[in-house]
Amino acid sequence: MTRAKTLLVLLLMCSALFAVGCIDEQLTAEQIAEQMQQKEEGIEDYSYTMYITSSSFGQDNVMESEMIFKKPYKMRSVVKQPAEQTGTLTVSDGETIWIYDPHENTVIQMEMPDTPEDIQIDYVGMIGGILNESDVSFSGLEEFDNRTVYVMRLRPKEETENPLFASNVKVWIDKETWMPLKYEIYDEDENPMISFEIRNLKVNTGISDDEFEFEIPDGAEVEVIDLNEIKPPEEMTLEEAKDTAGFDILLPSYIPDGYEFDHALFSNNSAALVDDQVFERVTLVYENGDEWLHISEVFFGTGSSDMAVMGDAETVSINGSEGKFVAFTQTNLLRWTTGDIELTITGMVDKDEIVKVAESMN
Repeated sequence: MTRAKTLLVLLLMCSALFAVGCIDEQLTAEQIAEQMQQKEEGIEDYSYTMYITSSSFGQDNVMESEMIFKKPYKMRSVVKQPAEQTGTLTVSDGETIWIYDPHENTVIQMEMPDTPEDIQIDYVGMIGGILNESDVSFSGLEEFDNRTVYVMRLRPKEETENPLFASNVKVWIDKETWMPLKYEIYDEDENPMISFEIRNLKVNTGISDDEFEFEIPDGAEVEVIDLNEIKPPEEMTLEEAKDTAGFDILLPSYIPDGYEFDHALFSNNSAALVDDQVFERVTLVYENGDEWLHISEVFFGTGSSDMAVMGDAETVSINGSEGKFVAFTQTNLLRWTTGDIELTITGMVDKDEIVKVAESMN
């Protein structure tokens, strides 16, 4: 769901930028965001083929999916590649979400979580924030998927206070429909980390509600998950985290100058157990003014991690263990495993400092 929201936010932002006259540098971020809202209101349904290309540990991975959407919350997605995921189906009729794995003949069924009617997503505020934290430039016209597209770059401003709200992104926007057909996210060295391509885009074609119906296949094993039972990470003190976690939390003996421990976050997947994989997660949060450093520790009671690091990860040694380091636009990430615990350090400090913190974990 997070990826879908990210795509929608980018779609709305790009549509707004060009719907108001394409390159009016006098418009404020708030004015652009308001225009975005108007443009989005005219979209009732859309479909496309999505290609996602990412780099994990030096290897390129491609996922191809056929996707259709209809307001307010209906969607259908079928994976075409890679081979091990071919046929994986995700369907939502606006009330229930089904995820079907044809290889295992299993279905995960989730009811849409309860959301108060008076709560609305502030897309205007989100887009305004992204634009305010970015330097926007336009590179002219190109051809993509037999369409004429505008090319736009967004780079984080050096003085941005929120690096997570700004991205180093290149976007290709369809001149006819004002919708993004491709975007790439880059690391701080301008290397592509992940690319999204939308091909065969169709908008407002009158997609039937029948497309969002799902019948559980014969013999399929069904697992029902109540999304209302899934709780966000609980904030607590370090001592409370030690008492709550079912594993010994590793603590660093070194922290960069100026950083102090602020709080811990605890979560587990007891309410949404999938593939018999049980885990607990504790995140130690350190802060230095507006800057932060997070140390995440995941203990797998059963199963194991299958999480991949995006980008061309650099191999580093951490007390004899192999770690993977990735430099993002304004943050860095280091991941490694010790015993039954997977550790990830993410923060606004350089590589040497992160490795030093990792080596001090006991």
